[in-house]
Amino acid sequence: MDRLMTVNLEVETGIAVDARDGHDLREWFEQQGEGCTYFLAHADDGVIWGCLDQGRLLLSGDFFPEVSPALRPETLQQARLFGPTTELLVWSTRGGLAARRLREDSGEAVPCYDVQQILWGDRIEAQKGCFSLLREGEQGLRHAPPISSLSARRARLTVRNYIKTDASGQAYVYLSRLAGLSA
Repeated sequence: MDRLMTVNLEVETGIAVDARDGHDLREWFEQQGEGCTYFLAHADDGVIWGCLDQGRLLLSGDFFPEVSPALRPETLQQARLFGPTTELLVWSTRGGLAARRLREDSGEAVPCYDVQQILWGDRIEAQKGCFSLLREGEQGLRHAPPISSLSARRARLTVRNYIKTDASGQAYVYLSRLAGLSA
């Protein structure tokens, strides 16, 4: 755990997701991308990484379709478009897709801390565009995050945890978001 800090946090809920197919969903994410750099989605058929490049959402499935599925609303479980100060979380419900945004530019002062989560992949198998195909272990687990190299530390996700205190003074994590990707 890194040091405790305080940020101003704005939470926006009830965001309408206007997307009927994968092409529309990609365009919708591109329109929502302000303050974001990376994309991570979990679908019924695999993991989809992405990055915003001059307003365009590039997806790992465009470069490595053998390990990363297409972005489709009907298979999407959850997706996160994220950066240093913002995260847009989209998730599947029985009624369609729902979304909420966390933004650190206004709102309530909230204490928080960052944690580094190590990603699978101890060697690069191939590189295309901004993506590196990472492989892990004998099982051959693979995914393609938007990184250009691996350091001795491996690829990591930065997770920011926001803290509240209950009536008895007990502190707890009440929200978490993705805040960065490093290698």
